[in-house]
Amino acid sequence: MLNTYIAQVQDLLHDPLAQMWSVSSITNYINEARNRVAQDTKALRQIITTSQYPSLTLNVGQELYPLQTYLPSPFNTSLVDVMGITVIVNNERYKLKYWPYTQIDAFLRGWVNYQDWPIVFSRVGGNSYIYVAPVPNQTYSCEWDIAINPQPLVLDTDPEPISVPFQEPIQYYAAYKAKLKIQAQGEAKYFLDLYDEIRRRCTKAWMFRVVPNPYATVPR
Repeated sequence: MLNTYIAQVQDLLHDPLAQMWSVSSITNYINEARNRVAQDTKALRQIITTSQYPSLTLNVGQELYPLQTYLPSPFNTSLVDVMGITVIVNNERYKLKYWPYTQIDAFLRGWVNYQDWPIVFSRVGGNSYIYVAPVPNQTYSCEWDIAINPQPLVLDTDPEPISVPFQEPIQYYAAYKAKLKIQAQGEAKYFLDLYDEIRRRCTKAWMFRVVPNPYATVPR
């Protein structure tokens, strides 16, 4: 897959012999572009659970979770966003609501020693910390809905976790980075605009590939 990406970018740049941009530079731009696509589209959405990772629990008395040390590898270093948390209470799943931290602080942290099962979470410091409230009154199994960045491609045999249709925009963002490097601002903007247009098109295509309810319209 890496060689395919390289050929696509070189074709866009009219540099098939790598005279203006080295293969290693193009590879770096491709990996930057893959991260950009993952961040813009949440293409690498993952569900990780306590059954998979036993340390992934909401712990009694702990309201703050530093994600770089709490999440298991490789999710702790490749995290894009926490999109949801579910706790398991008495063999039932409860989806935590999302509140801004200021709201949690105002309405759910007033009683210093109050503990119960968590009902809301908040992101603090970008993707550095997660707060849950109320403070857990016991250790709870949980499920985390997260989006991550892909691991860099180094060899052509490395697997590409980004699936179709989200592979298509990668070449245009990589070409944008290449043109930006040589300060060709007009051409850089051209490729960035192409990236935005094709990314939106691919996202829309993915969203509408599945009929949400095939029984919504009864044929006559």
